[in-house]
Amino acid sequence: MICQHDQALADFFAMFEKAVPHIPKPRAVKARSTAMLARLYDGELPASYVCEPKVDGLRVIITADLETRRVSFATRNGNPMPSLDHLAGEVLDLLADCAGLWTLDGEAVSGQSFFTSVGDLRSEAPSDDARIWLFDIPSCDGDYSTRRASLEALFAQSYPSSLLLIPSVSCTPEEAFVRFTAEGFEGAMVKDTTATYRHGVRSRAWLKVKDCDTTDGQIVDIVEGSGKCAGMAGHIVVRCGRRDVSVGTGMDEATRRELLANRSQLIGKVAEVDFQMKTPKGSLRHPVFVRVRGDKA
Repeated sequence: MICQHDQALADFFAMFEKAVPHIPKPRAVKARSTAMLARLYDGELPASYVCEPKVDGLRVIITADLETRRVSFATRNGNPMPSLDHLAGEVLDLLADCAGLWTLDGEAVSGQSFFTSVGDLRSEAPSDDARIWLFDIPSCDGDYSTRRASLEALFAQSYPSSLLLIPSVSCTPEEAFVRFTAEGFEGAMVKDTTATYRHGVRSRAWLKVKDCDTTDGQIVDIVEGSGKCAGMAGHIVVRCGRRDVSVGTGMDEATRRELLANRSQLIGKVAEVDFQMKTPKGSLRHPVFVRVRGDKA
């Protein structure tokens, strides 16, 4: 019987362990999944910029650990998107000549419209016709021009079928909007070529140029906010046709305080609301408060 305290035996096993190659355990991919966000274009432009199409889909952050060959897809808030997992092979092919941990930023689309895209892409099942428009590499250092050049270099060596490089052109935002909407895109993006990627920040380095529509609706409620909006209106509820729509953007602090202070007088009045489009159920997508109309009751 061999004693476990036998020093010679212990030395033998120690020598054996050193001789056998160490196989590391698979490690979880850790990356900053919070995406950089854009502000609305208001006529002011950076000194140096390019324009790109604005895709009407769902934001997706792709993280690829090339050491373990693990790829994950997540929303801009870090929630998993298993419907895109079947595209991992194309991501690895795109990054075939790279090493380390890489992050790609893009917009995923599926189906014929935004509403079918949302359902397909948020599903647990594979979205077979999904495509991802890639427009940035947050894991690369440098300004946008540098990151864009790195992204173009990847596509120069690989031709994936479901990963697409977003076009980038030099023109005015107005010209870009006309061109890209005619091609079926939602609008245009203005990118500051000198800006770094700022995770989780809504920055003027990215400006979105979108079309919108306007409607009037009766104010049926003004709801007090919480947190930083405590003591003022958090949102108003506007009746549009047979639907009640919550509108919580487009109001500065002074407007929010005035709305709540005059709640009883304003309920029943008409509010003007900008929106991007009507949903199939008759609600409004991205509603923004414009004003209370004194000329309508």
